[in-house]
Amino acid sequence: MYTFDRLHYSKKGSYLLWDIKDKTALKLATIRGYSPDVPNGLLKINYGEGAKLSFVPKEITAKFNGGEQKITLFGNDGTYIKGKGKDILVEIATHARFDYQIIQNDVIELCDFKDNCSMMFVPIKGKLVLEKFRAPGKISSDFANVRAYPDENGDYEFAIEISFLDKGAVYSRGISYDSCADAVEKEYIAWEKKFNCKNKTEKECAYILWSNYLSASGNFVTDAIVMSKAGMSKVWSWDNAFNALGLAAIDYRMAMDQFMIMYKHINRVGRVPDAVSETNTIWNFVKPPVQGWMYKQMIKRNPEFATPHALEEVYFDMKRNTDWWLNMRGDVPSYYHGNDSGQDNSTCFDKSEHIETSELIAFLSVQCSFLSEAAKTLNFPTDEKIYAQLAKELADKAIKDYWDGEKIFVRLAETKEPYYCNALMPLRVIILEDMLPKEIQEYIVKQITEHHLCKGGIASEAVDSPMFVEDGYWRGAVWAPDVIMFVYALRNLGYTELANKIAENYKTSVSKYGFSENTSAITGKQLRTKSYSWAVNAYHVL
Repeated sequence: MYTFDRLHYSKKGSYLLWDIKDKTALKLATIRGYSPDVPNGLLKINYGEGAKLSFVPKEITAKFNGGEQKITLFGNDGTYIKGKGKDILVEIATHARFDYQIIQNDVIELCDFKDNCSMMFVPIKGKLVLEKFRAPGKISSDFANVRAYPDENGDYEFAIEISFLDKGAVYSRGISYDSCADAVEKEYIAWEKKFNCKNKTEKECAYILWSNYLSASGNFVTDAIVMSKAGMSKVWSWDNAFNALGLAAIDYRMAMDQFMIMYKHINRVGRVPDAVSETNTIWNFVKPPVQGWMYKQMIKRNPEFATPHALEEVYFDMKRNTDWWLNMRGDVPSYYHGNDSGQDNSTCFDKSEHIETSELIAFLSVQCSFLSEAAKTLNFPTDEKIYAQLAKELADKAIKDYWDGEKIFVRLAETKEPYYCNALMPLRVIILEDMLPKEIQEYIVKQITEHHLCKGGIASEAVDSPMFVEDGYWRGAVWAPDVIMFVYALRNLGYTELANKIAENYKTSVSKYGFSENTSAITGKQLRTKSYSWAVNAYHVL
Protein backbone atom coordinates (compact mmCIF):
# COMPACT_ATOMS: atom_id res chain seq x y z
CA MET A 1 0.00 0.00 0.00
CA TYR A 2 1.22 3.50 -0.86
CA THR A 3 2.99 5.39 1.96
CA PHE A 4 1.97 8.98 2.75
CA ASP A 5 5.18 10.31 4.26
CA ARG A 6 4.58 14.02 3.53
CA LEU A 7 1.27 14.05 5.45
CA HIS A 8 0.17 13.78 9.06
CA TYR A 9 -1.13 10.45 10.30
CA SER A 10 -4.73 10.16 11.41
CA LYS A 11 -7.85 8.19 10.56
CA LYS A 12 -11.51 8.78 9.90
CA GLY A 13 -13.31 9.68 13.12
CA SER A 14 -10.22 10.29 15.26
CA TYR A 15 -9.52 13.57 17.04
CA LEU A 16 -5.83 12.61 17.28
CA LEU A 17 -3.01 12.95 14.80
CA TRP A 18 0.64 11.97 14.71
CA ASP A 19 3.10 14.40 13.11
CA ILE A 20 6.10 12.77 11.42
CA LYS A 21 7.68 15.88 9.87
CA ASP A 22 10.62 15.84 12.28
CA LYS A 23 11.94 12.49 10.90
CA THR A 24 13.73 11.90 14.22
CA ALA A 25 10.64 12.02 16.43
CA LEU A 26 6.87 11.53 16.46
CA LYS A 27 4.49 13.98 18.07
CA LEU A 28 0.93 13.17 19.08
CA ALA A 29 -1.61 16.02 19.13
CA THR A 30 -5.34 16.44 19.54
CA ILE A 31 -7.72 18.92 17.95
CA ARG A 32 -9.94 18.88 21.01
CA GLY A 33 -9.43 21.47 23.70
CA TYR A 34 -9.31 25.24 23.83
CA SER A 35 -7.33 26.03 20.64
CA PRO A 36 -9.17 24.11 17.94
CA ASP A 37 -7.39 25.88 15.04
CA VAL A 38 -4.00 24.54 16.06
CA PRO A 39 -3.58 20.98 17.35
CA ASN A 40 -2.74 20.73 21.04
CA GLY A 41 0.47 18.80 21.59
CA LEU A 42 0.19 15.78 23.89
CA LEU A 43 3.13 13.40 23.55
CA LYS A 44 6.53 13.08 21.90
CA ILE A 45 8.72 10.06 21.17
CA ASN A 46 12.33 10.77 20.20
CA TYR A 47 14.10 8.18 18.04
CA GLY A 48 17.35 10.01 17.31
CA GLU A 49 19.32 10.57 14.13
CA GLY A 50 19.10 7.91 11.47
CA ALA A 51 15.52 6.93 12.31
CA LYS A 52 13.26 5.96 9.42
CA LEU A 53 9.60 6.92 9.77
CA SER A 54 6.84 6.05 7.32
CA PHE A 55 3.17 5.17 7.36
CA VAL A 56 0.36 3.55 5.47
CA PRO A 57 -3.27 4.21 6.51
CA LYS A 58 -3.31 1.41 9.05
CA GLU A 59 -0.11 2.26 10.96
CA ILE A 60 3.14 4.17 11.37
CA THR A 61 6.44 2.27 11.29
CA ALA A 62 9.49 3.70 13.07
CA LYS A 63 12.86 2.00 12.66
CA PHE A 64 15.66 3.35 14.82
CA ASN A 65 18.88 2.44 16.53
CA GLY A 66 17.89 -0.12 19.12
CA GLY A 67 14.48 -1.14 17.95
CA GLU A 68 11.36 -0.89 15.83
CA GLN A 69 7.96 0.47 16.70
CA LYS A 70 4.49 0.49 15.16
CA ILE A 71 1.64 2.87 15.98
CA THR A 72 -2.04 2.82 15.07
CA LEU A 73 -5.21 4.63 16.17
CA PHE A 74 -8.51 3.39 17.56
CA GLY A 75 -11.82 5.01 18.47
CA ASN A 76 -11.98 8.80 18.58
CA ASP A 77 -9.20 9.43 21.11
CA GLY A 78 -7.01 6.34 21.34
CA THR A 79 -3.64 5.29 19.98
CA TYR A 80 -1.85 1.95 20.25
CA ILE A 81 1.91 1.47 20.33
CA LYS A 82 3.89 -1.76 20.08
CA GLY A 83 7.59 -2.23 19.72
CA LYS A 84 10.59 -4.47 19.97
CA GLY A 85 14.03 -3.71 21.34
CA LYS A 86 15.22 -1.30 24.00
CA ASP A 87 12.99 0.66 26.36
CA ILE A 88 11.45 3.84 24.97
CA LEU A 89 10.51 7.13 26.65
CA VAL A 90 7.15 8.78 25.93
CA GLU A 91 7.48 12.46 26.84
CA ILE A 92 4.34 14.30 27.85
CA ALA A 93 4.49 17.36 25.62
CA THR A 94 1.60 19.51 26.84
CA HIS A 95 2.38 22.90 28.34
CA ALA A 96 0.16 22.17 31.30
CA ARG A 97 0.91 21.28 34.84
CA PHE A 98 -0.14 17.80 35.89
CA ASP A 99 -2.53 17.96 38.77
CA TYR A 100 -2.39 14.31 39.59
CA GLN A 101 -0.72 11.13 38.37
CA ILE A 102 -1.99 7.84 39.71
CA ILE A 103 -1.45 4.17 39.00
CA GLN A 104 -4.29 1.69 39.43
CA ASN A 105 -4.23 -1.89 38.14
CA ASP A 106 -1.04 -0.99 36.23
CA VAL A 107 -2.89 1.78 34.34
CA ILE A 108 -1.16 5.17 34.60
CA GLU A 109 -3.55 8.15 34.57
CA LEU A 110 -2.39 11.74 34.21
CA CYS A 111 -4.76 14.66 34.84
CA ASP A 112 -4.06 17.73 32.68
CA PHE A 113 -6.43 20.28 34.21
CA LYS A 114 -5.50 23.19 31.90
CA ASP A 115 -6.39 21.28 28.74
CA ASN A 116 -9.38 19.59 30.43
CA CYS A 117 -8.20 16.08 29.66
CA SER A 118 -6.98 12.89 31.21
CA MET A 119 -4.40 10.57 29.62
CA MET A 120 -4.45 6.89 30.45
CA PHE A 121 -1.55 4.54 29.62
CA VAL A 122 -2.68 0.92 29.53
CA PRO A 123 0.04 -1.80 29.46
CA ILE A 124 -0.57 -4.91 27.34
CA LYS A 125 2.96 -6.35 27.08
CA GLY A 126 6.02 -5.30 29.03
CA LYS A 127 5.94 -2.70 31.79
CA LEU A 128 5.11 1.01 32.00
CA VAL A 129 6.93 3.18 34.55
CA LEU A 130 5.87 6.72 35.47
CA GLU A 131 8.66 9.28 35.76
CA LYS A 132 7.59 12.53 37.40
CA PHE A 133 8.73 15.38 39.60
CA ARG A 134 6.72 17.39 42.08
CA ALA A 135 8.48 20.08 44.11
CA PRO A 136 7.78 20.09 47.85
CA GLY A 137 4.73 22.14 48.71
CA LYS A 138 3.31 22.20 45.17
CA ILE A 139 -0.05 20.72 44.31
CA SER A 140 0.97 19.70 40.80
CA SER A 141 3.97 18.16 39.08
CA ASP A 142 6.33 20.07 36.82
CA PHE A 143 6.68 17.16 34.41
CA ALA A 144 5.53 13.60 33.92
CA ASN A 145 6.81 11.04 31.41
CA VAL A 146 6.15 7.36 30.84
CA ARG A 147 8.82 4.81 29.97
CA ALA A 148 7.91 1.50 28.30
CA TYR A 149 10.09 -1.51 29.11
CA PRO A 150 9.98 -4.70 27.00
CA ASP A 151 9.09 -8.11 28.41
CA GLU A 152 11.42 -11.12 28.45
CA ASN A 153 10.88 -11.58 24.71
CA GLY A 154 11.90 -8.00 23.97
CA ASP A 155 8.33 -6.86 23.19
CA TYR A 156 6.24 -4.04 24.61
CA GLU A 157 2.71 -3.01 23.76
CA PHE A 158 0.46 -0.38 25.31
CA ALA A 159 -2.53 1.83 24.57
CA ILE A 160 -2.96 5.52 25.27
CA GLU A 161 -6.47 6.88 25.72
CA ILE A 162 -7.24 10.59 25.91
CA SER A 163 -10.47 11.59 27.64
CA PHE A 164 -11.93 15.09 27.23
CA LEU A 165 -15.69 15.15 27.50
CA ASP A 166 -15.94 12.61 30.26
CA LYS A 167 -13.78 10.17 32.16
CA GLY A 168 -14.97 6.96 30.58
CA ALA A 169 -13.93 3.37 31.11
CA VAL A 170 -10.65 1.98 29.79
CA TYR A 171 -11.64 0.32 26.54
CA SER A 172 -8.32 -1.08 25.34
CA ARG A 173 -8.09 -3.95 27.84
CA GLY A 174 -8.31 -7.19 25.88
CA ILE A 175 -8.06 -5.46 22.49
CA SER A 176 -4.89 -6.27 20.58
CA TYR A 177 -2.81 -3.89 18.50
CA ASP A 178 -3.24 -6.08 15.42
CA SER A 179 -7.03 -6.08 15.66
CA CYS A 180 -7.06 -2.27 15.81
CA ALA A 181 -4.65 -1.88 12.89
CA ASP A 182 -6.53 -4.42 10.80
CA ALA A 183 -9.83 -2.60 11.45
CA VAL A 184 -8.29 0.70 10.31
CA GLU A 185 -6.93 -0.93 7.16
CA LYS A 186 -10.27 -2.52 6.31
CA GLU A 187 -12.09 0.77 6.78
CA TYR A 188 -9.61 2.66 4.62
CA ILE A 189 -9.69 0.12 1.78
CA ALA A 190 -13.50 0.46 1.65
CA TRP A 191 -13.16 4.27 1.63
CA GLU A 192 -10.53 4.36 -1.11
CA LYS A 193 -12.62 2.06 -3.28
CA LYS A 194 -15.33 4.76 -3.41
CA PHE A 195 -12.87 7.05 -5.21
CA ASN A 196 -11.76 4.51 -7.81
CA CYS A 197 -8.16 5.71 -7.38
CA LYS A 198 -5.90 5.17 -10.40
CA ASN A 199 -2.59 6.62 -9.22
CA LYS A 200 -0.64 7.80 -6.17
CA THR A 201 -2.01 11.34 -6.28
CA GLU A 202 -5.60 10.14 -6.27
CA LYS A 203 -4.80 7.81 -3.36
CA GLU A 204 -3.29 10.75 -1.50
CA CYS A 205 -6.47 12.77 -2.14
CA ALA A 206 -8.62 9.96 -0.77
CA TYR A 207 -6.40 9.61 2.30
CA ILE A 208 -6.47 13.34 3.11
CA LEU A 209 -10.27 13.48 3.06
CA TRP A 210 -10.49 10.29 5.12
CA SER A 211 -7.95 11.46 7.68
CA ASN A 212 -9.66 14.89 8.05
CA TYR A 213 -13.00 13.30 8.97
CA LEU A 214 -14.22 13.65 12.58
CA SER A 215 -16.88 11.64 14.34
CA ALA A 216 -19.96 13.57 15.42
CA SER A 217 -19.30 15.19 18.80
CA GLY A 218 -20.22 18.42 20.54
CA ASN A 219 -21.19 21.04 17.93
CA PHE A 220 -20.75 18.50 15.14
CA VAL A 221 -24.16 16.86 15.03
CA THR A 222 -23.02 14.73 12.08
CA ASP A 223 -19.58 13.47 11.07
CA ALA A 224 -17.61 16.43 9.77
CA ILE A 225 -14.64 17.00 7.47
CA VAL A 226 -12.45 19.73 8.93
CA MET A 227 -10.17 21.62 6.61
CA SER A 228 -7.06 20.03 8.06
CA LYS A 229 -6.33 18.25 11.31
CA ALA A 230 -2.80 19.59 10.95
CA GLY A 231 -4.19 23.12 11.44
CA MET A 232 -7.39 25.05 10.56
CA SER A 233 -9.29 22.25 12.26
CA LYS A 234 -12.73 23.85 12.12
CA VAL A 235 -15.48 23.87 9.52
CA TRP A 236 -15.97 27.28 7.90
CA SER A 237 -19.23 28.25 6.25
CA TRP A 238 -18.04 28.00 2.69
CA ASP A 239 -15.22 25.47 3.03
CA ASN A 240 -17.82 22.82 3.88
CA ALA A 241 -19.57 23.40 0.55
CA PHE A 242 -16.39 22.49 -1.35
CA ASN A 243 -16.17 19.26 0.65
CA ALA A 244 -19.77 18.53 -0.34
CA LEU A 245 -18.93 19.12 -4.00
CA GLY A 246 -15.97 16.75 -3.82
CA LEU A 247 -18.14 13.98 -2.35
CA ALA A 248 -21.27 14.63 -4.44
CA ALA A 249 -20.62 11.97 -7.07
CA ILE A 250 -19.16 9.51 -4.56
CA ASP A 251 -21.51 9.35 -1.60
CA TYR A 252 -24.81 11.26 -1.58
CA ARG A 253 -25.38 11.09 2.18
CA MET A 254 -21.85 12.09 3.14
CA ALA A 255 -21.97 15.02 0.71
CA MET A 256 -25.34 16.20 1.99
CA ASP A 257 -24.14 16.01 5.60
CA GLN A 258 -21.15 18.20 4.76
CA PHE A 259 -23.33 20.68 2.86
CA MET A 260 -25.78 20.97 5.77
CA ILE A 261 -23.28 21.23 8.64
CA MET A 262 -23.41 25.01 8.91
CA TYR A 263 -27.15 25.21 8.30
CA LYS A 264 -27.58 23.09 11.45
CA HIS A 265 -26.45 26.19 13.36
CA ILE A 266 -28.56 28.81 11.58
CA ASN A 267 -30.01 31.28 14.10
CA ARG A 268 -33.53 32.68 14.44
CA VAL A 269 -32.92 35.53 11.96
CA GLY A 270 -31.29 33.31 9.33
CA ARG A 271 -27.62 34.05 9.95
CA VAL A 272 -25.11 31.22 9.61
CA PRO A 273 -21.98 31.28 11.79
CA ASP A 274 -18.56 31.90 10.32
CA ALA A 275 -17.07 28.70 11.69
CA VAL A 276 -17.78 25.77 13.97
CA SER A 277 -15.51 23.43 15.89
CA GLU A 278 -16.41 20.70 18.34
CA THR A 279 -16.49 23.22 21.19
CA ASN A 280 -16.71 26.69 19.58
CA THR A 281 -19.14 28.55 17.34
CA ILE A 282 -17.83 31.80 15.82
CA TRP A 283 -20.38 34.49 14.92
CA ASN A 284 -18.09 37.50 14.39
CA PHE A 285 -17.91 37.06 10.63
CA VAL A 286 -19.73 35.31 7.81
CA LYS A 287 -18.57 33.77 4.54
CA PRO A 288 -19.80 34.39 0.98
CA PRO A 289 -23.12 32.71 0.10
CA VAL A 290 -21.74 30.11 -2.31
CA GLN A 291 -24.31 27.48 -1.41
CA GLY A 292 -26.75 28.09 -4.26
CA TRP A 293 -23.98 28.06 -6.86
CA MET A 294 -22.45 24.99 -5.22
CA TYR A 295 -25.66 23.02 -5.03
CA LYS A 296 -26.22 23.54 -8.75
CA GLN A 297 -22.79 21.98 -9.38
CA MET A 298 -23.63 19.09 -7.04
CA ILE A 299 -26.77 18.34 -9.06
CA LYS A 300 -24.65 18.15 -12.21
CA ARG A 301 -22.41 15.61 -10.51
CA ASN A 302 -25.24 13.57 -9.00
CA PRO A 303 -28.91 13.97 -10.07
CA GLU A 304 -30.07 12.59 -6.71
CA PHE A 305 -29.53 16.09 -5.33
CA ALA A 306 -32.32 17.32 -7.63
CA THR A 307 -34.99 15.04 -6.15
CA PRO A 308 -37.80 16.67 -4.13
CA HIS A 309 -36.60 14.86 -1.00
CA ALA A 310 -33.09 16.32 -1.34
CA LEU A 311 -34.29 19.81 -2.26
CA GLU A 312 -36.64 19.89 0.70
CA GLU A 313 -33.69 19.20 3.03
CA VAL A 314 -31.77 22.28 1.88
CA TYR A 315 -34.45 24.68 0.66
CA PHE A 316 -35.80 26.24 3.83
CA ASP A 317 -32.44 26.95 5.49
CA MET A 318 -30.96 28.33 2.28
CA LYS A 319 -34.05 30.53 1.84
CA ARG A 320 -33.71 31.87 5.40
CA ASN A 321 -30.02 32.63 4.97
CA THR A 322 -30.58 34.30 1.57
CA ASP A 323 -33.28 36.49 3.10
CA TRP A 324 -30.85 37.38 5.90
CA TRP A 325 -28.30 38.59 3.33
CA LEU A 326 -30.93 40.61 1.49
CA ASN A 327 -32.56 42.14 4.60
CA MET A 328 -29.85 42.43 7.25
CA ARG A 329 -26.86 43.89 5.41
CA GLY A 330 -28.18 47.32 4.52
CA ASP A 331 -29.78 48.55 1.30
CA VAL A 332 -27.11 46.68 -0.68
CA PRO A 333 -25.65 43.39 0.65
CA SER A 334 -22.05 44.08 1.61
CA TYR A 335 -19.00 42.68 3.35
CA TYR A 336 -18.26 44.26 6.73
CA HIS A 337 -14.72 42.84 6.78
CA GLY A 338 -12.32 40.93 4.57
CA ASN A 339 -13.04 37.80 6.58
CA ASP A 340 -16.68 37.95 5.42
CA SER A 341 -15.58 37.54 1.81
CA GLY A 342 -13.41 34.49 2.45
CA GLN A 343 -10.54 36.56 1.00
CA ASP A 344 -9.48 38.04 4.31
CA ASN A 345 -6.68 40.45 3.36
CA SER A 346 -7.47 40.97 -0.33
CA THR A 347 -6.42 44.34 -1.73
CA CYS A 348 -10.17 44.95 -2.23
CA PHE A 349 -10.19 45.95 1.45
CA ASP A 350 -7.16 48.26 1.45
CA LYS A 351 -9.27 51.44 1.54
CA SER A 352 -12.07 50.16 3.75
CA GLU A 353 -13.10 46.92 5.39
CA HIS A 354 -16.76 47.69 4.52
CA ILE A 355 -17.29 47.26 0.79
CA GLU A 356 -19.87 46.32 -1.84
CA THR A 357 -18.78 43.94 -4.60
CA SER A 358 -20.35 42.64 -7.77
CA GLU A 359 -19.30 39.08 -6.93
CA LEU A 360 -21.31 39.10 -3.68
CA ILE A 361 -24.35 40.35 -5.58
CA ALA A 362 -23.68 37.65 -8.20
CA PHE A 363 -23.55 34.89 -5.55
CA LEU A 364 -26.93 36.03 -4.25
CA SER A 365 -28.34 36.19 -7.78
CA VAL A 366 -27.29 32.61 -8.48
CA GLN A 367 -28.64 31.54 -5.08
CA CYS A 368 -32.00 33.16 -5.79
CA SER A 369 -32.04 31.46 -9.19
CA PHE A 370 -31.52 28.10 -7.49
CA LEU A 371 -34.23 28.82 -4.92
CA SER A 372 -36.65 29.66 -7.74
CA GLU A 373 -35.87 26.38 -9.51
CA ALA A 374 -36.19 24.42 -6.26
CA ALA A 375 -39.47 26.17 -5.43
CA LYS A 376 -40.86 25.07 -8.78
CA THR A 377 -39.98 21.43 -8.04
CA LEU A 378 -41.44 21.70 -4.53
CA ASN A 379 -44.59 23.40 -5.80
CA PHE A 380 -44.12 26.76 -4.09
CA PRO A 381 -45.34 29.02 -6.94
CA THR A 382 -45.09 32.32 -5.06
CA ASP A 383 -41.50 31.64 -4.00
CA GLU A 384 -40.72 30.57 -7.55
CA LYS A 385 -41.78 33.98 -8.90
CA ILE A 386 -40.25 36.03 -6.09
CA TYR A 387 -36.81 34.45 -6.29
CA ALA A 388 -36.77 34.44 -10.10
CA GLN A 389 -37.39 38.20 -10.01
CA LEU A 390 -34.76 38.73 -7.32
CA ALA A 391 -32.22 36.70 -9.32
CA LYS A 392 -32.73 38.95 -12.34
CA GLU A 393 -32.64 42.19 -10.34
CA LEU A 394 -29.46 41.17 -8.54
CA ALA A 395 -27.73 40.09 -11.77
CA ASP A 396 -28.65 43.41 -13.38
CA LYS A 397 -27.28 45.26 -10.35
CA ALA A 398 -24.01 43.30 -10.35
CA ILE A 399 -23.50 44.28 -13.98
CA LYS A 400 -24.74 47.90 -13.94
CA ASP A 401 -23.42 49.24 -10.64
CA TYR A 402 -19.85 47.82 -10.64
CA TRP A 403 -18.76 48.25 -14.27
CA ASP A 404 -17.72 51.58 -15.77
CA GLY A 405 -17.57 50.39 -19.37
CA GLU A 406 -13.89 49.51 -19.13
CA LYS A 407 -13.19 48.03 -15.70
CA ILE A 408 -14.89 46.22 -12.83
CA PHE A 409 -14.59 47.98 -9.48
CA VAL A 410 -15.79 47.62 -5.90
CA ARG A 411 -17.56 50.33 -3.91
CA LEU A 412 -16.78 51.70 -0.47
CA ALA A 413 -20.07 50.91 1.22
CA GLU A 414 -20.42 54.10 3.24
CA THR A 415 -19.66 56.61 0.46
CA LYS A 416 -20.46 54.50 -2.66
CA GLU A 417 -17.08 55.66 -4.01
CA PRO A 418 -15.65 53.33 -6.70
CA TYR A 419 -12.38 51.61 -5.78
CA TYR A 420 -10.18 49.89 -8.33
CA CYS A 421 -7.69 47.19 -7.40
CA ASN A 422 -5.80 44.30 -8.96
CA ALA A 423 -7.43 41.54 -6.91
CA LEU A 424 -9.05 38.51 -8.48
CA MET A 425 -12.06 38.73 -6.17
CA PRO A 426 -14.18 41.25 -8.18
CA LEU A 427 -13.75 39.08 -11.27
CA ARG A 428 -15.71 36.30 -9.52
CA VAL A 429 -18.78 37.97 -10.99
CA ILE A 430 -18.02 35.54 -13.83
CA ILE A 431 -20.24 33.02 -12.00
CA LEU A 432 -23.16 34.83 -13.69
CA GLU A 433 -21.84 33.23 -16.88
CA ASP A 434 -24.03 33.96 -19.93
CA MET A 435 -26.01 36.61 -18.02
CA LEU A 436 -22.88 38.77 -18.33
CA PRO A 437 -22.59 40.96 -21.43
CA LYS A 438 -19.94 39.76 -23.86
CA GLU A 439 -17.77 42.82 -23.21
CA ILE A 440 -17.54 41.98 -19.49
CA GLN A 441 -16.79 38.33 -20.24
CA GLU A 442 -13.97 39.39 -22.55
CA TYR A 443 -12.65 41.87 -20.02
CA ILE A 444 -12.46 39.16 -17.34
CA VAL A 445 -10.79 36.71 -19.71
CA LYS A 446 -8.23 39.38 -20.69
CA GLN A 447 -7.48 40.21 -17.04
CA ILE A 448 -7.00 36.56 -16.17
CA THR A 449 -4.86 35.78 -19.21
CA GLU A 450 -2.59 38.82 -18.87
CA HIS A 451 -2.39 39.27 -15.11
CA HIS A 452 -3.59 36.28 -13.05
CA LEU A 453 -2.73 33.12 -14.99
CA CYS A 454 0.32 31.60 -13.33
CA LYS A 455 2.28 28.44 -12.68
CA GLY A 456 0.11 27.59 -9.68
CA GLY A 457 -3.20 28.22 -11.47
CA ILE A 458 -4.86 31.61 -11.00
CA ALA A 459 -3.36 34.19 -8.61
CA SER A 460 -5.50 36.03 -6.06
CA GLU A 461 -3.65 39.27 -6.87
CA ALA A 462 -2.35 40.15 -10.32
CA VAL A 463 1.20 38.82 -10.50
CA ASP A 464 2.40 42.12 -11.98
CA SER A 465 0.65 44.19 -9.29
CA PRO A 466 2.86 46.26 -6.95
CA MET A 467 0.82 44.76 -4.11
CA PHE A 468 1.54 41.14 -5.11
CA VAL A 469 3.21 39.02 -2.40
CA GLU A 470 4.02 35.39 -3.19
CA ASP A 471 3.09 34.17 0.30
CA GLY A 472 0.72 37.07 0.96
CA TYR A 473 -2.35 34.94 1.65
CA TRP A 474 -5.07 36.53 -0.55
CA ARG A 475 -2.57 39.06 -1.93
CA GLY A 476 -0.96 36.66 -4.36
CA ALA A 477 -1.40 32.99 -3.46
CA VAL A 478 -3.49 30.56 -5.51
CA TRP A 479 -6.61 29.20 -3.81
CA ALA A 480 -8.70 26.14 -4.63
CA PRO A 481 -12.14 27.88 -4.41
CA ASP A 482 -11.18 30.41 -7.07
CA VAL A 483 -9.68 27.72 -9.28
CA ILE A 484 -12.92 25.72 -9.14
CA MET A 485 -15.26 28.65 -9.72
CA PHE A 486 -13.30 30.23 -12.56
CA VAL A 487 -12.61 26.93 -14.33
CA TYR A 488 -16.28 25.93 -14.22
CA ALA A 489 -17.51 29.35 -15.42
CA LEU A 490 -14.91 29.66 -18.19
CA ARG A 491 -15.73 26.20 -19.51
CA ASN A 492 -19.45 26.94 -19.52
CA LEU A 493 -18.80 30.19 -21.41
CA GLY A 494 -16.70 28.41 -24.03
CA TYR A 495 -13.26 29.62 -22.93
CA THR A 496 -12.15 26.02 -22.68
CA GLU A 497 -8.47 26.47 -23.44
CA LEU A 498 -7.98 29.04 -20.68
CA ALA A 499 -10.04 27.00 -18.21
CA ASN A 500 -8.06 23.86 -18.93
CA LYS A 501 -4.76 25.73 -18.55
CA ILE A 502 -5.74 27.00 -15.08
CA ALA A 503 -6.89 23.52 -14.05
CA GLU A 504 -3.79 21.82 -15.48
CA ASN A 505 -1.41 24.24 -13.74
CA TYR A 506 -3.15 23.83 -10.41
CA LYS A 507 -3.43 20.05 -10.57
CA THR A 508 0.22 19.72 -11.62
CA SER A 509 1.30 21.91 -8.68
CA VAL A 510 -0.64 20.12 -5.96
CA SER A 511 0.23 16.71 -7.36
CA LYS A 512 3.93 17.56 -7.26
CA TYR A 513 4.16 19.60 -4.06
CA GLY A 514 1.17 18.59 -1.96
CA PHE A 515 -2.34 19.68 -1.03
CA SER A 516 -2.16 22.81 1.07
CA GLU A 517 -4.48 25.66 2.03
CA ASN A 518 -2.96 27.75 -0.75
CA THR A 519 -0.25 27.50 -3.40
CA SER A 520 2.52 29.72 -4.73
CA ALA A 521 1.61 31.49 -7.97
CA ILE A 522 5.30 31.61 -8.89
CA THR A 523 6.53 28.09 -8.14
CA GLY A 524 3.36 26.07 -7.50
CA LYS A 525 4.76 24.96 -4.13
CA GLN A 526 2.70 24.59 -0.93
CA LEU A 527 2.45 27.69 1.23
CA ARG A 528 0.19 27.43 4.27
CA THR A 529 -1.59 24.62 6.15
CA LYS A 530 -0.90 21.14 4.74
CA SER A 531 -3.31 18.29 4.02
CA TYR A 532 -6.09 20.73 3.19
CA SER A 533 -9.39 19.29 2.10
CA TRP A 534 -10.49 21.92 -0.42
CA ALA A 535 -7.27 21.48 -2.39
CA VAL A 536 -8.07 17.76 -2.61
CA ASN A 537 -11.60 18.50 -3.76
CA ALA A 538 -10.35 20.90 -6.42
CA TYR A 539 -8.04 18.22 -7.81
CA HIS A 540 -10.89 15.73 -7.74
CA VAL A 541 -13.59 17.85 -9.45
CA LEU A 542 -11.44 19.60 -12.08
